[in-house]
Amino acid sequence: MKKIIKLFLYTTSAVFFLASLSNSNEISGENLFNRNCAACHKKTAPNLLGTTLDYNVFKSIVLNGRSGTMMGSFKSKFSEHEVKSIYSFLRGK
Repeated sequence: MKKIIKLFLYTTSAVFFLASLSNSNEISGENLFNRNCAACHKKTAPNLLGTTLDYNVFKSIVLNGRSGTMMGSFKSKFSEHEVKSIYSFLRGK
């Protein structure tokens, strides 16, 4: 009986841990967006929320900026994981 309870506790802990990891990416992306992007793109991000941009295009814009616009490079600011987190938040996934 003790082994069954231990197994249940370990399994339950693992499930909650994995669930929190997937949620943390989304929360992290939202927090990163709000702290670094919302000043220019506004918190509602009308042209970004639900974006259909391909990830590689999005990553290139974020890391390299866009010439002829006010969008600067964030290459020294974000890791690829952080760019993916922001992209996931904006895509709603």
